[in-house]
Amino acid sequence: MTTPARLTVRQRLPMLGHKPIRQVATELTGLTTHTRTGILHVAGDPGGDFQVACGRVVAVLSPGAPGVADLLARPGCASMGDAELRALAAMAAIDGTFAIAAGWIDGCYWNEIPHDPPAEFATGTGVEPDWLLVQTERRLRALANGRVSPHRNRLSLTGLGTSELGRRATGLHHEILRKVNGRRTCRDIAFLLGRSLYPVTAAAARLLAEDLLMVPPPYLDDRTSTTVSADDPAALPRRRRGASGINDALPPRSPQAVLRSSAPRERPASPDQDAP
Repeated sequence: MTTPARLTVRQRLPMLGHKPIRQVATELTGLTTHTRTGILHVAGDPGGDFQVACGRVVAVLSPGAPGVADLLARPGCASMGDAELRALAAMAAIDGTFAIAAGWIDGCYWNEIPHDPPAEFATGTGVEPDWLLVQTERRLRALANGRVSPHRNRLSLTGLGTSELGRRATGLHHEILRKVNGRRTCRDIAFLLGRSLYPVTAAAARLLAEDLLMVPPPYLDDRTSTTVSADDPAALPRRRRGASGINDALPPRSPQAVLRSSAPRERPASPDQDAP
């Protein structure tokens, strides 16, 4: 018996409870999806596509996470057998779902494939949507206190991190330290290393906790003058929707207690006055 999507998302998967992600999860696990073949396109940043064949997710493609071809480009990965390739494809699907869920979601819609689906939509391949969402939930929960967005936060070395970089050591942590330059995100580093987004983000969160990395303040684009005129609206920087990350799946810090002030409240500004 199939578990209703509403129960799966809201009660078993609280990290996927935000409305935009819940919509995607509901579309993937809905009762009518079990016979559906097509592409569920998720609009957003980074967004992506779920390729579905008879209700099973055969691939998740997102510009926010390395795909199978990117992972196979690493040394030693080109000679994998069929079983290893299937496992790699499943891990890439989880990673793509994590990338989509950890970003900004504007909505989703289906592109149907009524006849003669491509070979990659072959029946019997892929993974169950419920399993895919549970694995994504686990990854989001593990990073809930990491305070690093895989897409938004650029990383810089601290003094301690620079000292650590001088050691001749191996492993993912040192691979990440060698790629950090103050402008790269976890997503950028994952593509450079040919590694999945989630382990790179988890390792970066650990390096941040150990004071080897830091998130620097936003920098001015090299093409933007450091002096802009308020009289020229075109010269002022424009805010990208979702850049603040307020709608990200990773929850914000717990609110701090606010002390009430006994001072009298100021009168609200007149409608004729400019807002601060």
